[in-house]
Amino acid sequence: MFKQLQDMALFALVAEGGSFTAAARRAGLPKSSVSQRISQLEQSLGLRLLNRTTRQLNLTFAGERYLIHCQEMLQASERADQAIERLRDNPSGRLRITSPAGIGATLLARCNAGFQQQFPDVTLEVSVSDDMRDLVQDGFDIALRTGKPQDSSLIGRRIGYCQRYLVAAPGYLAQHSPILHPQQLAEHRCIAHRAWSEWLLKRGEEWYSWLLPPTHMTDNLVYARECALQGAGITLLPRFLTHDLTRDNALVQVLPEWEVEGNELWLVYPSRKLNSPALACFIDYAIGSPVFTEFYK
Repeated sequence: MFKQLQDMALFALVAEGGSFTAAARRAGLPKSSVSQRISQLEQSLGLRLLNRTTRQLNLTFAGERYLIHCQEMLQASERADQAIERLRDNPSGRLRITSPAGIGATLLARCNAGFQQQFPDVTLEVSVSDDMRDLVQDGFDIALRTGKPQDSSLIGRRIGYCQRYLVAAPGYLAQHSPILHPQQLAEHRCIAHRAWSEWLLKRGEEWYSWLLPPTHMTDNLVYARECALQGAGITLLPRFLTHDLTRDNALVQVLPEWEVEGNELWLVYPSRKLNSPALACFIDYAIGSPVFTEFYK
């Protein structure tokens, strides 16, 4: 089938150029190869397409009818090339993105709003969930991930590093004695994300690790933040979920002298080569977006 499509294109070149020589020049093939392939095409069709003389070529009736379809095929190929060229110049089409819930409901939403203003023809389909989605199997173009991707078959681009803080509502803390050491966390109600069930804290050369009891566990950081705001206890949140709230004193940092290990943000996608213009533009836009760089440095 593929060889026949090529031979159809050759036949159109012969008919339009009026000779095997002209067609061979345009196709970059020897004249003898063009003549042979047209003969093979006629044999496969069971009809003669050209009347050959020593001086000229004339189309048969079958050749005239066949040429119409060959030219339509070439025109379709040209339209396909033009469509791809327009796509490169003006990215469009669907882009499927998956992101952790905390980032997706905040930073990614702000990033995407700006991205669509710049690339309005790109359609976004965004999955906001802390479930780890399989990009290839689930048909996603790109994912935001906290932490370096473990799958070596995926391409990862690091955006930056974000600090995390232990926080609680001032009203909750006012009901308890001051917290001076992580050992006292065991005396408090805490809301833990299932991915961060162990809190590792550092002060100078001193380290403290605490495995949280499963008294209040969630898979959503926004939920944990809202619980903390309502006085439900202490939780661990990335800086981008606490920035405005700690500034306005709606949440207070707990154990501020102790550092908690932060996390990295990565863009992850299946391949480095021949990505769609929409995906390539999104990668460049996200990496340079101040929405992310403000918190991931």
